[in-house]
Parts: sequence; C-alpha cells; structure tokens
Amino acid sequence: MKRLAPIFAVAFCLPALAEDRCTWLNAATAAGVLGGEVQMTVTEGSCEFVHLENSLRIEVRATNAPHAQCVSPAEPLKAIGNEAQACAYHGKPGWVAEQVVGKVRDQAFLVRISTQNQSAAPKILREKARKIAEQVAGILF
Repeated sequence: MKRLAPIFAVAFCLPALAEDRCTWLNAATAAGVLGGEVQMTVTEGSCEFVHLENSLRIEVRATNAPHAQCVSPAEPLKAIGNEAQACAYHGKPGWVAEQVVGKVRDQAFLVRISTQNQSAAPKILREKARKIAEQVAGILF
C-alpha cells in the first residue's frame, strides 16, 4: 500500500496541473511574442497572457460566427481556417490592439494582442496576432 501512495498523489494533482495549461499556446511562446515572462490566466475557452504593458488573449468558442468587434475595416486573411480576418480593436482606454478572428469547422477563434504602448506599430501587432492565429487554427484542425 505504501508503494501506491505516490501514484495516488500524482493522480490527484494531474487535474490541477491541467487547469493551468492553455490548449492553444504555451507560456514560452507567449513570452516570446510579448517580450518577457508572462502571467497566464486560463478559463474554459480562453487563455490570457500578460507581460508588463502587453496582453495576448485567445478565445475559442463552439459557434458558427466569428465574434469580432472591429473598429476598422477587416482585412481578409488566407490559409488561416475559414473566413479569417484581421482588424483593429478598441477595448480598454489607452490601449492599442489588433486581432484576428476566424473559424475552423464548428469553432470560432479570436486572437487579440493589446499594449499600453501608444507608439506600438499596429502593423507589427497585427502580424504577431496573425502568426498566433495560424497556430491556433492549426491546433483546431
């Protein structure tokens, strides 16, 4: 019975460890995109990574319609799931944000990169969001 104790301890810890993992992106990749070590928050259907004044959010929902909130004309994107598009997003006051939304089968996804750095180039943020969206769409296939 003493030999089984470590096995039971590991078995009980596994669900807790799984809750702290993002299904679509790991913390190391997010840190590379955001410029340093990240704090991660994982909920059902979303992951958010934060580094200082930068944020990366991923959402995946079972739906047939992308959940974009574009404040600029959307740019269609090829080879990232179905109906993928990139656009600017205005969320929190004082933040600059770009996002990519699209669908893979019956799941809609959103990748949003935000920063408080007002001098950040939207084109660079959009390209980062596009690259992460490619990874998310690939995982959803």
